[in-house]
Amino acid sequence: MTDIDKTIEQARAEMLPFKSWEQLTGETPAAFSAFCEYRDFEDERSIRKIVDSTEKNETVRNKKYKTWLNWSTKFRWRERVVDYDKYIEKMKQTEVRKTIEAQGEMHRKVTGKMLDVIYKKLDTMNPEDLTQGTITDWVQVAVKTEREMAGLISPNGKAETKQGEFNFVSDFQGL
Repeated sequence: MTDIDKTIEQARAEMLPFKSWEQLTGETPAAFSAFCEYRDFEDERSIRKIVDSTEKNETVRNKKYKTWLNWSTKFRWRERVVDYDKYIEKMKQTEVRKTIEAQGEMHRKVTGKMLDVIYKKLDTMNPEDLTQGTITDWVQVAVKTEREMAGLISPNGKAETKQGEFNFVSDFQGL
């Protein structure tokens, strides 16, 4: 691939919704297939490891290695797999975020139902049946839960750092 071809590919990647791990212009089906094997190799990616694991004949293995090495340079395999890995990681993070949001929604629904039951129970209870300890415990739990839900404290009771806010640890005081 000439410098002008590389420039064209880079411009295309910036202008179009093109993913660099897709087959490139001028990349033969055999070269692209080899790239896909390299891209999808689960262990540490290495042309030598892939070729050695798939070819028994030493002469064929050496020829295949040289061909793949040439293709990897010509078609920028390393850059493309980095792009691919970033894309896959981004997809995973998106799925994790969706799961966390769904769990949060479920937790809010469960908490809402629990609070509804508590409200109804409080309306039917005789206040004289409550002890001072019970009232204190309920207030502490309610305040802690409310602060957690608002993101003011973490579940372990420590203050959450907000963007643009600093929390100083005692080791840094006085510096």
